[in-house]
Amino acid sequence: MWITNSFKPVIYALIMAYLLDSAVNFFVRKLKVRRSQGILLACIILIGLLSFIVYKVVPQIVDNINNIVNFIMHGNVDVVEIINNLKGKIDGRYIDFLTDYILQASESVKNTINRLLIDMSNILMRFLRNIGTSTFTVITSFIINIYMLVEKEDILARGRRFIYAYFNEKNSRKILTVFSKSNKIFKSFLNGKLLDSAIVGVICVIAFYLFKVPYAPLMGTIIGFFNMIPFFGPIIGSVPVIIVSFFLDPTKAITALIIIIVIQQLDANILDPRIVGGNVGVSPFWIITSVTVAGNLFGIPGMVLGVPAVVLIKTIIEESVNLRLLEKGMSDIEKENMKK
Repeated sequence: MWITNSFKPVIYALIMAYLLDSAVNFFVRKLKVRRSQGILLACIILIGLLSFIVYKVVPQIVDNINNIVNFIMHGNVDVVEIINNLKGKIDGRYIDFLTDYILQASESVKNTINRLLIDMSNILMRFLRNIGTSTFTVITSFIINIYMLVEKEDILARGRRFIYAYFNEKNSRKILTVFSKSNKIFKSFLNGKLLDSAIVGVICVIAFYLFKVPYAPLMGTIIGFFNMIPFFGPIIGSVPVIIVSFFLDPTKAITALIIIIVIQQLDANILDPRIVGGNVGVSPFWIITSVTVAGNLFGIPGMVLGVPAVVLIKTIIEESVNLRLLEKGMSDIEKENMKK
């Protein structure tokens, strides 16, 4: 455990530098500044963004969680009253069946939400107790991240030298090609998804505020966070939002559902195709499979990274197959016919 904790600042710095490098390259390319100036600008923006999140967003989210926990703990969720109110507004031959079903399921759902919110509160409390250590880790990671960005070319050059030193030239080229493709696929996907999810989260918060959906900052953050997960993310994120809204105010749950559907359609048809690229190059079958398998193996990080990993594997295998077929003298038409 102590070894893992010792490497935490380096791991965090590596992730931070990997994500910030795209912003640095953007500033260098578009603003025509030196790389050192691009790094400074990217770091200033990051500090400003983190400061805003820590001092403005996090306190509201913590307050929202505490309010929901207190609301449930003090028995303010009267499911019977909610159902009776709905029965007066909804007609239909299945209403009695639905009423019985909801009454049976609601207690289980309420207990689950209660445990989840208490766990979240405990996590926040542990974080606050370890705030000194966490602050030191963040500052150390940020400093290491700056050095990584400054010495990027030297680090990459040393990595290439190491590969050529221990592998023959042919294998070295293959390894570097795989690294290059991995970097391109993962960086494009992660940067695009981060920006896309941030926009979706902000739009949700604004829409929830305008339509008076309870706890808009927390609900919007949940939607934006889970939007990082391909295919399943929007569904997973919408479930707790709708359930919590239902227990607080059933009419607001319907409002939240409509807002989520509209925003997800906006994301699927406009934002995601423009920012992430829309079609990632694999069928829905492989997207669902990769998210499910990687999620079971590695949790939420696996669900996020599963799709680009499958895209990378698919690309490498297809290029290898095409190269083998080319060596056997098969034309492009013959190779296409073999896919059918």
